[in-house]
Amino acid sequence: MSLQHQRERTALVAGAILRFAAAVAILFTLTPAGFARESSHSIKVDRVDFPVTLSDGKTYKVAGYLYYQGSFRNRTLLLALHGANYNHKYWDVPEINGHDYSFARYMAARKYAVLAIDQLGTGESDKPDGDLLTLGETASAIHQIIGQLRSGAGDIRHAFQRVVLVGHSLGSINAVYEQATYSDADALITTGLGHVAHELPIPEAVIGEMLQHKYFPFPGDLRAALFYYAPGADTDVIAYDRANLAELLPRGQLVTGVFAAFDPTANRVGAVTGAVLVQLGEHDALFPASLAEGEAAFYTNASSVTVQAIPGVGHDMNTHFGNHTSWRLMDEWMRAAGLREPAGN
Repeated sequence: MSLQHQRERTALVAGAILRFAAAVAILFTLTPAGFARESSHSIKVDRVDFPVTLSDGKTYKVAGYLYYQGSFRNRTLLLALHGANYNHKYWDVPEINGHDYSFARYMAARKYAVLAIDQLGTGESDKPDGDLLTLGETASAIHQIIGQLRSGAGDIRHAFQRVVLVGHSLGSINAVYEQATYSDADALITTGLGHVAHELPIPEAVIGEMLQHKYFPFPGDLRAALFYYAPGADTDVIAYDRANLAELLPRGQLVTGVFAAFDPTANRVGAVTGAVLVQLGEHDALFPASLAEGEAAFYTNASSVTVQAIPGVGHDMNTHFGNHTSWRLMDEWMRAAGLREPAGN
């Protein structure tokens, strides 16, 4: 090859490299909106914050993650409240061994907007004094968040017309108390919570130890035994839970929330208004579906109450193989109640 040909070949290669580099530069300088147009069918996740003021006069940050597909405008907003010793990640567990465990992404794909928050004292939210975070204070924080969601204040800057509270376990207790106190939501969905009195299988020694601390973890072995029905769950998911989802619980929530589960005066279940869906796991070690009879009678002021037993799952419905049954029934219930946009919107 002549020197001239070598020079021409080198020039062609250099030109191709420059054109490729320019294309890459354009790709990576696209705005988020530009990426959204190219991925309109993907689930989007926005990190958002909400300021709330408690009775101590201080303002605290509540962190949340908003999941939606295409747009969150004109969507029903599902405000998801995690349970004790969890944070928002309970609602967005990744696919494991080919099975989907993300409630947030499942519902976003069905044209809901899902806001999964870290309740005060957990995750990326602020951590006030653990004894300050009573049922009343937590309900006040949730009330302020719903107010911002309905008015378009805060990071999201959109006024949602329909809000459904979705709770799990202690998050269900919080949701019940909030709806009973403020009647903020258009509907209430609870999972992993029943009001028929029975003995909870938590050793007194464990409770005594937890009461010694303003923030405390739940023992790992007991966590697996109480939160999971082993035949209905993947051992890798249980291991993932222990390694990635375990959180601290504020003492105020234990004393006024968990301890009030069977006290209708303290948890205010009889004052809940609007439509209510209750889901109980067939093999829930804490609130089994076998005790579902009579559950609806606790919601004396609700406009309607539907109680569903979810087969094959334990306490943590989202992280069992049968989770899609729970989510599908929620979706069907909300559609029947007129709480979801028509398909295709």
